[in-house]
Amino acid sequence: MMTRKQTRAKQEIGFLYINGLGDGTTTLKDKIVHWWWKRKSLDIHYAHINWYDGKSFEDKLQAVHQMVNTMLHDFGGVAIIGSSAGGSLALNAFSQLKTKNVCAVIAHGRLRAGNYNNRNSMHHRAHLDTPRPSRSFYDSVMYAEKEVIPSLSDDEKMRLLVLSQLTDLVVPLECMGIEGVEEHHSLVFGHSGGFVAHFLSDRDIISTFAQSQLP
Repeated sequence: MMTRKQTRAKQEIGFLYINGLGDGTTTLKDKIVHWWWKRKSLDIHYAHINWYDGKSFEDKLQAVHQMVNTMLHDFGGVAIIGSSAGGSLALNAFSQLKTKNVCAVIAHGRLRAGNYNNRNSMHHRAHLDTPRPSRSFYDSVMYAEKEVIPSLSDDEKMRLLVLSQLTDLVVPLECMGIEGVEEHHSLVFGHSGGFVAHFLSDRDIISTFAQSQLP
């Protein structure tokens, strides 16, 4: 039998944050976000995805599945928040966990490759032309675009939220949205500006959305 404390926790929502390109190390920005969310008694957990560890997209997807399932033992629902490169991974994880009490928020995340032959091409952004590539990022975006987005039902789209901003020189704005999915535009510029707006200014928007979708 669950204690009163356990029962209360089960009624709350846990937030799993999937970071963008990098090795998944906790940054100063992450610490500030954690402190800011704690002020509102919101639990934000970090996936610590290392996009350059050579592990496959499937390995990273399975790791997120395990994290969400573990969190569901402690929380009544889980909101997966994917930032930048983590956006497609959050969407892909949601698509395979949709039978559970899970929703997803994509913050300035790339969900489509787009038809680019310059620095915005997926080949370049995934650093496939460098000694330190992230094939898993490339594969995650391609899977989201070709497999997940076309198969989303109207009900599933209701459990998704996209956060974007006025400009972004890292992720093309036209590669962020999903037709039929609610999108919130923050009045800031740039990729870093989007991070600050989405995880600090939009904290309550994310929380309210998760509470509305995870009874």
